Amino acid sequence: MDRGPRRARTPVILVASDVELPAAHRVWGTGGWLPPEEREALDWLTLSRLLGWRVTVTPRSGAGLQEAFAAGGRCAILACDPDSLEADLVAFLRSRLAVEPLLVVGRAANRDSALAELAGVAREPEALAGRSLSWIGPGPGRAWYCREALAASALKLSCAASSWASLESAPILAARPVGRGMVATLAFHPSVARDVDGAVTALLKHLLIWASQTPVAWIDLEGSLVRRMDDPGGSQNVHLQSWSYPKLREADWAAIAADLKRRQARVAIGYVGGWVDDGDPARGVLRVGGQVPGRIPGRVYPSPRVRYSPRVEYRDRAGYAPGAVQDYEAEFRSIQALRRAGLGDVELHGHTHMHPDTASWSTAPDRFEAESWYRELGSGAEVALAARRSDRHPLVLGLGVLRKYFGVRPTTLICPGDQWTNRVLEVALDLALRLVSSYYLALRDGDRFCWAQHVCAPYLDEPDAAWFDAGLPVVGYFHDRDAALGGVDWLGRCLDRWQSAGARRLIDLRELATAVGRCFDLDLHDGALRLTVTGDGAPPLVRPLTVGLRLPSGGIPSAISVWMQGSRRSIAVEQFGHGLGRVTLPPLESWPRGRSRRVPDAGSSSCDC
Repeated sequence: MDRGPRRARTPVILVASDVELPAAHRVWGTGGWLPPEEREALDWLTLSRLLGWRVTVTPRSGAGLQEAFAAGGRCAILACDPDSLEADLVAFLRSRLAVEPLLVVGRAANRDSALAELAGVAREPEALAGRSLSWIGPGPGRAWYCREALAASALKLSCAASSWASLESAPILAARPVGRGMVATLAFHPSVARDVDGAVTALLKHLLIWASQTPVAWIDLEGSLVRRMDDPGGSQNVHLQSWSYPKLREADWAAIAADLKRRQARVAIGYVGGWVDDGDPARGVLRVGGQVPGRIPGRVYPSPRVRYSPRVEYRDRAGYAPGAVQDYEAEFRSIQALRRAGLGDVELHGHTHMHPDTASWSTAPDRFEAESWYRELGSGAEVALAARRSDRHPLVLGLGVLRKYFGVRPTTLICPGDQWTNRVLEVALDLALRLVSSYYLALRDGDRFCWAQHVCAPYLDEPDAAWFDAGLPVVGYFHDRDAALGGVDWLGRCLDRWQSAGARRLIDLRELATAVGRCFDLDLHDGALRLTVTGDGAPPLVRPLTVGLRLPSGGIPSAISVWMQGSRRSIAVEQFGHGLGRVTLPPLESWPRGRSRRVPDAGSSSCDC
């Protein structure tokens, strides 16, 4: 009887320096560009998390190393200078390989090193270059063509090692069986090579899956485009002269929803929940909940209740289209209709999109011209934020608006103007947010944000097939201003081009968070395959999630037992040969609740869950 998952082994053990990944820090990476030599471990960590694998980071020696391997592991990645690895660490890895089916991955070391002796592969001084990558290791062959020339070191292979991948027919990835496991050696710095071409990321994903010595499951996000619309709810289109535009009408929102439905797509809406009043009745007429309030400079109102009409007679001060109603109530109704149709959800785009000291903004001579007044969470707002009580932090207030009016807890922080401090990100962690979406993407891993520098956010009108070369999701962002000024057809034309470039699935940030917020572990239990899915606070699935499966011994079954949210269910497997398969996990509301439910298992009559 399968009575529940035992303590799972750690799928990925990452050996890294505390200098690169300091244990005391709650944010790894900066959200900006880091040189590849400074993020080798971080890149491996985020790639593993994007595949749906739990990662344990360990130092190169001491009790932490022993503890990391205590539960056993599927893969150990040496994310550090191979020539500096201590002989004791290499001896420890040899002892683990002797007793468990472990995959060890690292860069090639010089020929006199202990690591080169273990791997049966050494780095040579000669350099390689080329564009044609080929996989000739386990499973069917694969080929990638790099858009840019890739550089690597020549490798010297012992008779016990074999080439698993080549660059222009020269080995750049070699493997040697050691004990019950396997050591895989790279002829290139993985982060440097991934920066050159996305095909290298695809190769490394292929390695981690096909070189695994034990059953493996992973999230299939290849070809995923995450659509992100910023700024609905904000008052900056009324106040900032360089950013003036009319709100989208309900008919526009209905057209957007119809296009989403036709494409089976979703969109993330970076919503600004607080609308800031300039206190000037001569500039425009403000209504909140249908009433005309007393005008107080800098006062903040809930955006879903606001209607604002710039006065025609003050054209020089009224911004875009004097006399046109800026109807945030209608915008709110339209977004709610879109959400009810399952076409997307709102995410946290700050509280007001404006400097926290709104009273000072309201009296500043440059309040309608200076963009710095419209940045809420960056270093320029740090003093004002520090002066606030914790319950008046913009993230707390913005979260409160989304809860009260939309009845939802957002998954993602989108910082206004792409400006933030690490203290702001720590507040986001405390508020249980899962992602931070900027040009790069920060993933939550436990109580920490980790910046993934290979998940990028080009503007929606910049489609290119190269964005999908890595097999990772791509975030295509835009502003409601683009649709307001360019027309709703602008969105459709952009999506047509993205789909022509390789976008197969159009998802939102919530759907992405539900996937990467989970970990997937495939193992054999009493001779049968079992997939254990753990969530660690991840939101419920909003749509079915595709998970790839591989069994090294081949013969993948027609159904497997899946444990998720304390319940077990038998799910059919789509089989592809070579021990490869795929399952589709339905949203959690279709799952049985509670361990006490008796759920039939594949090949058995019942199970006491």
